[in-house]
Amino acid sequence: MGRGANWLQRELFDLSAIHGFATVKTVILESKSIHMKALIFVILVAAIMAGCSGKTTSTDNAAQATDVVANKTATLAIDGMTCTGCENTIQETVTKIAGVTAIKASHLDSTAVVSFDSTQTSIAAIGDAVTEAGYVFKGEKTPLAQ
Repeated sequence: MGRGANWLQRELFDLSAIHGFATVKTVILESKSIHMKALIFVILVAAIMAGCSGKTTSTDNAAQATDVVANKTATLAIDGMTCTGCENTIQETVTKIAGVTAIKASHLDSTAVVSFDSTQTSIAAIGDAVTEAGYVFKGEKTPLAQ
């Protein structure tokens, strides 16, 4: 084997060890032509680079997917609010709960729209806090089918 073939073998070993392409490495090394080896190597590197072109790793993608699932917004039905002071009380109470990222209460609609991380809290926990603040938590409102 010539100097180019030795370099190619070292590169293939490095790639197969890192990316687990042992079968591809075997096919390339068994090829009789250095040109064919080089061509297959270039294709392999291009495929790896295409898979690595994003800034996220598969672990990052999994974390992003978890974030999408964990973040939730719910409209809660709450009775007993009669003024903006009641809205403020509910907002201050619910904001103290770990995992709550935003809340907007409305005494006119008897609702509160809450955004939260469902891995840290739940609608039930938010409802308990509303009840402890002196209001009647009726549950999550479901959107009407149109």
